[in-house]
Amino acid sequence: MIKLAMIFMGILGLSSWTVSANAADDTIILKKPPVELAQWYKPANKRQVWLHTMFRLRREILAMNDYAEKSQQAELEKWSKKFAKDYKSIAEMMPQWEEYLYLDKLKNLQEAVNNQDYSSISTKLKKIGKSCMHCHDDYQTVATLLFRTPDFSEQTVKDSHSGESVGYHDSMGKLSNSINRINIAIKDGYFSDAHKAIAPLEQQLNDLSNGCSNCHKKDEVPVERIMGASRLLLPELAEKIKMNDKKQSGRKLGEFAVMVCARCHSVHRLTSDLRSELE
Repeated sequence: MIKLAMIFMGILGLSSWTVSANAADDTIILKKPPVELAQWYKPANKRQVWLHTMFRLRREILAMNDYAEKSQQAELEKWSKKFAKDYKSIAEMMPQWEEYLYLDKLKNLQEAVNNQDYSSISTKLKKIGKSCMHCHDDYQTVATLLFRTPDFSEQTVKDSHSGESVGYHDSMGKLSNSINRINIAIKDGYFSDAHKAIAPLEQQLNDLSNGCSNCHKKDEVPVERIMGASRLLLPELAEKIKMNDKKQSGRKLGEFAVMVCARCHSVHRLTSDLRSELE
């Protein structure tokens, strides 16, 4: 139904999508942000310019509120200048959104800072903050899915045995089959078959881990968080299988599925699938 709605909206040439399970349900409108926004995110840009601008604005607002409350003029002036620069940069990056900026309220805020009108700072910042919600309400969720979610459609996993590069979808299918074969063998009491299937599964996971470095080039922590669990749990699973313990083997395999498969899926799979639906 989602794809059907998207195709229909695409034919009409509209910049938003309507998604509805059936006529009786409430309708959800998802607005697609302007394509120009992509230039301020990776990989189109070397840095996450838009994202870090938003982070700075949030930090600047907090600093101004805190220093106004403590009547610390020098710090308040410093952070208000930073805030004004970053707030105005939104129009420089996205000229079509300039009309949504409250530049008059920004001027009033700067006057209050210069006049040491500390009691009005918080209220004036809240008023300016409403301009942020124009875009956040319309685009924040979809922009996150489109510009901050990995695209696995072009990613591949190299099979260390055959040397063949396999797409992520096929690679995940093979992993699922390997895990389910172990599960079936355990349930049917073929413990020898289950034990033999662990080594190929471990190799598939190692191949996948190498592929993770395409994105996690300098940060090994996310990869280790997932794959480290597999290196710990697979030997434990093998030990339970050697004992011909159906119940404990099943539990250990379930633990492996949660700690390895589900962890990665919760971070990447759901958002990646949503992104593919929205593109």
